[in-house]
Amino acid sequence: MRRKPTSRHGFSLAELLVVLVIAGVLAAVGVSMIGNRGSAATRAVLDELEGTLAGAHQFAVATGSDVLVATHGEWSATNPLILAYDNATLSAATIISNGRTRSESFRVAVVGQGLQREHMHAGIVTNANAAWWTTATAGLEDITTVLPFTDSALGFQNILSDATKNLFQGGSTDNSIRISGTNKRFTSTFWIQIVSLRNGQPIPGGPVGLVVGQANGGTIYKFYNPGVMGGGQGKWRRI
Repeated sequence: MRRKPTSRHGFSLAELLVVLVIAGVLAAVGVSMIGNRGSAATRAVLDELEGTLAGAHQFAVATGSDVLVATHGEWSATNPLILAYDNATLSAATIISNGRTRSESFRVAVVGQGLQREHMHAGIVTNANAAWWTTATAGLEDITTVLPFTDSALGFQNILSDATKNLFQGGSTDNSIRISGTNKRFTSTFWIQIVSLRNGQPIPGGPVGLVVGQANGGTIYKFYNPGVMGGGQGKWRRI
């Protein structure tokens, strides 16, 4: 009499190892994709900020008049974040409403029942969401420990510790800086912080960026850190 073949139950060690390897690969690809999206978005916002500030500077050069760069708003549909510039004879409120250049990428649009930003994977830090920067830079190189922030002769020391120098104050506050039409230089120091986002929140150790302008200077300094996701070293560099 032939015996019925016994059915196998469970998985062999080799099969389990294959499943674990596949899961690991998928996880690595997922982390890499998140990092790439955050990196691309952060770099895009950095470029747009630099472009608008450079446009304001060129306007001062072309007209020989003082130019006011104004910001307003927050990450909300009712009070969108705006960056604009125009002749400094106009008020900040007027420039924000009818500015020569307005960075629409910082606006928020209502989509269905939720909010959707044009840059879903990067955001600008305002004083109202200042904790974003602390969260995003966790595990990254401290930018104040690298050049040019460590050279007192260059005037970068302690810039970032002064929240009043954040160009994007947030909330309902209008904020502005001026570019002199006479010497074509910024009349005050300012900085802008950019962080990568996931589901509207900063990614710990994700890509981040920084824009700095100094009083009595005409240069726009732009810094980028790729973060530590996907094997990044978390080191700052000027771009």
